[in-house]
Amino acid sequence: MNADFGKYNEVKLVAKNENSVALEFSIPDTSPYFDGHFPGFPVLPAVAQVDLVVRLASEHFGINIGISKINRVKFLNSIRPEIPLVLFIEIDRGNIVFKFSSPGGETVYSSGTMTISQY
Repeated sequence: MNADFGKYNEVKLVAKNENSVALEFSIPDTSPYFDGHFPGFPVLPAVAQVDLVVRLASEHFGINIGISKINRVKFLNSIRPEIPLVLFIEIDRGNIVFKFSSPGGETVYSSGTMTISQY
Protein backbone atom coordinates (compact mmCIF):
# COMPACT_ATOMS: atom_id res chain seq x y z
CA MET A 1 0.00 0.00 0.00
CA ASN A 2 1.18 3.49 -0.74
CA ALA A 3 2.62 5.13 2.39
CA ASP A 4 0.77 8.36 1.54
CA PHE A 5 -2.64 6.70 1.31
CA GLY A 6 -5.07 8.33 3.65
CA LYS A 7 -2.62 11.02 4.69
CA TYR A 8 -3.79 14.43 5.66
CA ASN A 9 -1.90 17.56 6.57
CA GLU A 10 -1.25 18.39 10.21
CA VAL A 11 -4.36 18.06 12.34
CA LYS A 12 -5.13 20.91 14.70
CA LEU A 13 -7.40 20.13 17.65
CA VAL A 14 -10.04 22.87 17.72
CA ALA A 15 -12.22 21.50 20.54
CA LYS A 16 -12.77 18.22 22.37
CA ASN A 17 -14.94 16.86 25.13
CA GLU A 18 -16.06 13.40 26.20
CA ASN A 19 -18.38 12.84 23.22
CA SER A 20 -17.20 15.20 20.48
CA VAL A 21 -14.15 16.55 18.74
CA ALA A 22 -13.51 19.28 16.16
CA LEU A 23 -10.38 19.01 14.03
CA GLU A 24 -8.88 21.31 11.41
CA PHE A 25 -6.74 19.94 8.56
CA SER A 26 -6.50 19.62 4.79
CA ILE A 27 -5.82 16.80 2.34
CA PRO A 28 -2.65 17.24 0.27
CA ASP A 29 -2.96 17.21 -3.50
CA THR A 30 -0.56 14.23 -3.54
CA SER A 31 -2.98 12.01 -1.60
CA PRO A 32 -4.06 8.86 -3.44
CA TYR A 33 -7.57 9.67 -2.19
CA PHE A 34 -7.78 11.94 -5.24
CA ASP A 35 -6.54 9.37 -7.79
CA GLY A 36 -9.16 9.03 -10.49
CA HIS A 37 -11.58 11.50 -8.86
CA PHE A 38 -11.37 13.31 -11.30
CA PRO A 39 -8.50 14.00 -13.68
CA GLY A 40 -8.05 17.75 -14.02
CA PHE A 41 -10.53 18.46 -11.22
CA PRO A 42 -9.68 16.30 -8.18
CA VAL A 43 -12.36 15.91 -5.50
CA LEU A 44 -12.37 13.87 -2.30
CA PRO A 45 -14.62 10.83 -2.87
CA ALA A 46 -17.42 9.94 -0.46
CA VAL A 47 -15.70 6.73 0.63
CA ALA A 48 -12.58 8.73 1.58
CA GLN A 49 -14.69 11.11 3.66
CA VAL A 50 -16.24 8.19 5.55
CA ASP A 51 -12.76 6.67 6.01
CA LEU A 52 -11.45 9.95 7.48
CA VAL A 53 -14.37 10.16 9.92
CA VAL A 54 -13.79 6.59 11.14
CA ARG A 55 -10.00 6.92 11.35
CA LEU A 56 -9.99 10.28 13.13
CA ALA A 57 -12.83 9.27 15.50
CA SER A 58 -10.96 6.07 16.40
CA GLU A 59 -7.78 8.03 16.99
CA HIS A 60 -9.29 10.82 19.08
CA PHE A 61 -11.69 8.71 21.15
CA GLY A 62 -9.17 5.88 21.66
CA ILE A 63 -11.46 3.10 20.40
CA ASN A 64 -11.62 0.97 17.29
CA ILE A 65 -14.72 1.92 15.33
CA GLY A 66 -16.45 0.11 12.54
CA ILE A 67 -19.48 1.28 10.58
CA SER A 68 -22.44 -1.07 10.62
CA LYS A 69 -24.88 1.25 8.83
CA ILE A 70 -24.83 4.58 7.03
CA ASN A 71 -28.08 6.18 8.14
CA ARG A 72 -27.92 9.50 6.33
CA VAL A 73 -25.13 11.31 4.53
CA LYS A 74 -25.38 14.48 2.45
CA PHE A 75 -22.60 15.59 0.13
CA LEU A 76 -23.28 19.27 -0.50
CA ASN A 77 -20.02 20.67 -1.92
CA SER A 78 -16.86 19.18 -3.42
CA ILE A 79 -13.79 18.89 -1.21
CA ARG A 80 -10.74 19.84 -3.24
CA PRO A 81 -7.04 19.29 -2.40
CA GLU A 82 -5.48 21.63 0.17
CA ILE A 83 -8.81 23.22 1.16
CA PRO A 84 -8.85 23.95 4.91
CA LEU A 85 -11.44 21.72 6.57
CA VAL A 86 -13.01 21.44 9.98
CA LEU A 87 -14.32 17.99 10.81
CA PHE A 88 -16.77 17.86 13.70
CA ILE A 89 -17.43 14.36 15.08
CA GLU A 90 -19.85 13.46 17.84
CA ILE A 91 -20.47 9.99 19.23
CA ASP A 92 -24.07 9.75 20.43
CA ARG A 93 -25.84 6.54 21.51
CA GLY A 94 -24.07 4.22 19.10
CA ASN A 95 -23.96 6.72 16.25
CA ILE A 96 -21.33 8.98 14.77
CA VAL A 97 -22.65 12.35 13.68
CA PHE A 98 -20.20 14.28 11.50
CA LYS A 99 -19.83 17.45 9.47
CA PHE A 100 -17.05 18.61 7.15
CA SER A 101 -17.09 22.39 6.83
CA SER A 102 -14.85 25.36 6.16
CA PRO A 103 -13.04 26.80 9.21
CA GLY A 104 -15.56 29.65 9.55
CA GLY A 105 -18.51 27.33 8.94
CA GLU A 106 -19.75 29.28 5.93
CA THR A 107 -19.42 26.23 3.65
CA VAL A 108 -20.65 22.77 4.61
CA TYR A 109 -19.09 20.08 2.43
CA SER A 110 -20.81 17.01 3.85
CA SER A 111 -22.62 15.78 6.93
CA GLY A 112 -24.23 12.63 8.17
CA THR A 113 -25.01 10.00 10.74
CA MET A 114 -23.64 6.46 10.80
CA THR A 115 -24.30 3.59 13.20
CA ILE A 116 -21.07 2.32 14.71
CA SER A 117 -19.77 -0.88 16.18
CA GLN A 118 -16.75 -1.00 18.45
CA TYR A 119 -14.31 -3.86 18.21
